[in-house]
Amino acid sequence: MDIVEQKVVPLARVREILEKVAEGYTEEGRELLYEQKRALEHARRFPKLSVAETEELISNLQDFNLKPEQIIKICDLLPETVDDVRAIFEKERFRYTEDEIKKIIDLVAQYK
Repeated sequence: MDIVEQKVVPLARVREILEKVAEGYTEEGRELLYEQKRALEHARRFPKLSVAETEELISNLQDFNLKPEQIIKICDLLPETVDDVRAIFEKERFRYTEDEIKKIIDLVAQYK
């Protein structure tokens, strides 16, 4: 298997991808590798939004000029407080204002 493309995807999409892989393996009479099983178990347990809701939230978060990694992390975690969002941006040199962060929180709250 060759790596064709590498990109950050939300947990809901990971679940969808791994379920398709598992289905294909089952049809071939094979099993997922240990790491794939663990990743699928995690992806089934922790996503808070559906793929459609996640894609909609991603689209709305792009208005905030965030990095793709930050957008995906916000979609996966659905932060509720300013401190939660700041933890996601912790490694950034550019700091977002508290008003910008509150707007992000308000947008995320619409998806809960």
